[in-house]
Amino acid sequence: MCDYCEVLTINGTTCHETGCPDAWRDYTRECKECGSTFTPEFSAQRHCDNYCYAVFNGLTPEEN
Repeated sequence: MCDYCEVLTINGTTCHETGCPDAWRDYTRECKECGSTFTPEFSAQRHCDNYCYAVFNGLTPEEN
């Protein structure tokens, strides 16, 4: 599971202990710009990609 907590099993489901700093990895989020669901790569990530981040923050997005 992770190196920061002891793995718990609740009703047969493996989960992080309360307060684990890596528990965010188990959840998906909704992009603040386009609304799509994504799995974050870091804990503070709120946008699915760099394009949505740029548009949301009023920057000029670079299209690839």
